[in-house]
Amino acid sequence: MVLLKHEENGSIECLYESSNVLGSKYVKNEKKLAVIFKSGTQYVYNDVTYEEYRKFELSESQGKILNSIVKGHKYEKSPNVVDVTPMVEQINNIKETLK
Repeated sequence: MVLLKHEENGSIECLYESSNVLGSKYVKNEKKLAVIFKSGTQYVYNDVTYEEYRKFELSESQGKILNSIVKGHKYEKSPNVVDVTPMVEQINNIKETLK
């Protein structure tokens, strides 16, 4: 479930309430979807259509859509682990305000 969404200059960034996915960034004109997992691992999936991205974004389970649709695309694993602390703090703050 999307907790926070920001669109700017042809890209869409989201934070999620998910068991495994923290956030994503979709770049429309490049058809690239970057996904950051709770472990700090980041993958960039190529040739993801906007329709596929929307299914991912709007799904109740980003993991299910990732496994069924997005993982069929070529991808690159980032060699660096992302420090997820600021994202986790932001997600927790959003969840607190929703209570």
